[in-house]
Amino acid sequence: MTKSNSNTLFGISIALFALGLFCFLTFWLMYLGFGLMILGTILCLLSKKKWFYKVLLIGLPFGFVALTFLNAMEIPERYLLPEDFRGVVYVVFDQENGKEKEYEGIHRVYRIPESGILFTQFSQNEEVYSFQEFFFVDRNDARRELGELDNRQFNWPNTINPRPSEPPRDSLVVFNQRTTGRILASDGQNYYNYKALTIGKYNEIEKWDYLDPEKIKRVKKEQLKE
Repeated sequence: MTKSNSNTLFGISIALFALGLFCFLTFWLMYLGFGLMILGTILCLLSKKKWFYKVLLIGLPFGFVALTFLNAMEIPERYLLPEDFRGVVYVVFDQENGKEKEYEGIHRVYRIPESGILFTQFSQNEEVYSFQEFFFVDRNDARRELGELDNRQFNWPNTINPRPSEPPRDSLVVFNQRTTGRILASDGQNYYNYKALTIGKYNEIEKWDYLDPEKIKRVKKEQLKE
């Protein structure tokens, strides 16, 4: 291969990496971007450029992609619930006097009290991909993992196109664990973020309304008095 052809291959690979990164950043063309970057890698390796330049050209784009995925993945969360708890759970974030941060390995730990409302010093995970685990904990600290469902998986009375099958309506599981929101603080100026979910059986849950700021404020006042 002549030096001119090698330079041409290397230049085309640079263009493919640039176009591939652009497609990756648009998200909906992400797979096309990966394909262009792989093609750019092949052409780069076929060129006669020094290995230093090859490693630099290949490593920087793929390193950027890897960092992007890592930043999009939130820290795994582990919810520990009283074994008899039923109802709505709130985790209220960025609370100066809240529960101190706790970890089990790489997992954040949210120890939910009997009230179902945990005030924590953690900040809310804002990333796209989330990993959550839910456990009932008995008095001996033995754990029983809970499954997860979405109430939209069931047929409602006003469902236009009913599903031919549904999950069991009497399963004790976690519902709608991705629910998030903001509540106006008692000072009327600041907001705080929360996550919410419901523990129970579908056929026993009567209300799916998560926003109950008065209950949250009441529990917070009670905790401050203790």
